[in-house]
Amino acid sequence: MPGLIPSRPFFQMLANRQFPAGTFIRSREQLDYLEEPDIFHDVFGHVPLLANHAYADYMNEYGRVGLQGMERKAVKFLARLNWYTIEFGLIRKPEGVRIYGAGIVSSYGEAKYVAKDRSAHQLAFDLERVLRTGYYIDDFQSTYFVIDRFEDLFDLLKGGDILALIDEIRNEPTLTPFEILKRDKVIRKGTGDYWRDFPRTKTKLK
Repeated sequence: MPGLIPSRPFFQMLANRQFPAGTFIRSREQLDYLEEPDIFHDVFGHVPLLANHAYADYMNEYGRVGLQGMERKAVKFLARLNWYTIEFGLIRKPEGVRIYGAGIVSSYGEAKYVAKDRSAHQLAFDLERVLRTGYYIDDFQSTYFVIDRFEDLFDLLKGGDILALIDEIRNEPTLTPFEILKRDKVIRKGTGDYWRDFPRTKTKLK
């Protein structure tokens, strides 16, 4: 997609505490959902959270680990981590589960879907589970992973243990985002109503 930056410069920028932003803006017809990041997604969705030190440290460490991961064929797994945190993550607050992922923040349709529609699952964040769970890029999510603190995300990447974990699981089968496993800590079990009305057919599981 023309709006996506290649992996190496993306990781390099994050590792240098720089954040790339798109230079185009979506059309009126694309207000609810856009598969590639435009300037509204980047500036409205990502940039405000970069003022949070823990979140900024996580992004910086993600870039550093990403550069190492490119040499170890780990980009697919790191993309899943990015998808389920930076783009479509939820966080637990005293007042309830809240949105922080830029893909939700910059989509009125998906923000309303997360807040008011009970179709999707909400699961407590588990690193191995996230790394093994594929995703679709062309519609609202069927599973969201919930963290407790941004500091927890940074701690996941410290020391490079995530790359060793990826080596361990790289031959394990990909999990679909529709299922709930026995090991999952379920915060909210989805009804699946949305998926009965709108079956996934447009893109492959990533």
